[in-house]
Amino acid sequence: MKNRDIRWILIIAAFAIAGLILMQVNFINKAFELNANQFNDKVSLALITVAEQVNKNKRDSTSSIEAVEQVTEDYFTVNVNDTVNHRFLENLLHLEFSKYGVEADYQYVIYDCFADSIIWKGYSNKPGEEDLFTVNRSLPSYVLPKDSHKIGVYFPGKKQYILSQMNVFVFSGIGLFVIICFFVYILYIILKQKKLSEIKSDFINNMTHEFKTPISTINLSADALGKPGIEKNPERISRYAQIIKDEGLRLRNHVDKILEIAVLDADTPKFKSEPVDMHEQINKAVEIIRIKIEERNGKLETNIHAEYTVVKGDADHLSNILLNLLGNALKYTEKEPHIRINTKNEGKYMVISISDNGIGIPKKYKKYIFNKFYRVSTGNVHNVKGFGLGLYYVNKIVKSHGGSITVESEPNKGSTFSIKLPVIK
Repeated sequence: MKNRDIRWILIIAAFAIAGLILMQVNFINKAFELNANQFNDKVSLALITVAEQVNKNKRDSTSSIEAVEQVTEDYFTVNVNDTVNHRFLENLLHLEFSKYGVEADYQYVIYDCFADSIIWKGYSNKPGEEDLFTVNRSLPSYVLPKDSHKIGVYFPGKKQYILSQMNVFVFSGIGLFVIICFFVYILYIILKQKKLSEIKSDFINNMTHEFKTPISTINLSADALGKPGIEKNPERISRYAQIIKDEGLRLRNHVDKILEIAVLDADTPKFKSEPVDMHEQINKAVEIIRIKIEERNGKLETNIHAEYTVVKGDADHLSNILLNLLGNALKYTEKEPHIRINTKNEGKYMVISISDNGIGIPKKYKKYIFNKFYRVSTGNVHNVKGFGLGLYYVNKIVKSHGGSITVESEPNKGSTFSIKLPVIK
């Protein structure tokens, strides 16, 4: 699948997810509003009936349909023509709210306009944490006009009660959220698998290229050795034999690299555990790499300042990580190479830094360079050989020895790889 197709799929998926979320939020809001309106209507009808029963009990048939007022979202008042006995009112409220299906807890008050105060306060159940009213507290005139008696009912948990009646909508919202999370996870897996597929394809292409060249050279040399009359030219025999030997060694090195990674990826890779002087390993690596640097008119500097240099680990693998980093410094430098090796101690660690003046690594690629098979993209140009296993190997070995590795790099200015290993003081 092309990157452009993947990009369009992601854009469409993002819009689809955003649309579903907005629709669900709007759906829940509308459902909440509908339930709130139904609740308000039920409370209003119940209070109208209560007021009519109070007035009837007082032998007053005046209608109170227009007298119900919703002062706030959770506070309702209704006019009555006289004060009412609190026990009688409590029974009426309980009866009418039950009849209309209003099961939320509430507080109620009786207001006497002659005394201009609340003369009684009660609860449908036990008092809640939030208490709007206080006995004998005078309410504002716009709430309770002084020319009428009133009954006030307050629902402190109205929002929670309405939400509890919307379990289906809440569960549907949670279900949609889970589905969206699962969908996003699937997209993540698809992208990750696509990336792994691309990396493995690059690895196979690189491996084919790396193996094809020495095999072709060996075949050409073998054909030359098989030509009639070659036995009369011992110098040519010796030269072709040396070519076959060198290319065979090159193939063996490639195979060894792949086998090393296979061993590292095992559940319990085995390493030696012995004292290793890292300065000695640095000196050995320098002697191996120095000839290649001098062939390119480059220079190699060593600044050895670490006092404690002995670590506990596998000498062969620790030597290999130095050779890998030095080989990369040389391989990724197009001009005359200038490589610097610095050592120092930081607390219980020895720090080995290898710097070069190479092509550097763009910032966006730095977090991937220690991944297996990963190589910084160079398009269709394969002027730098390798499998993308070297830094993965280095990172695995350093971590298995209790250390860490970091990189600082700028394109066209070079890179510095720093290894921290715990030392034996």
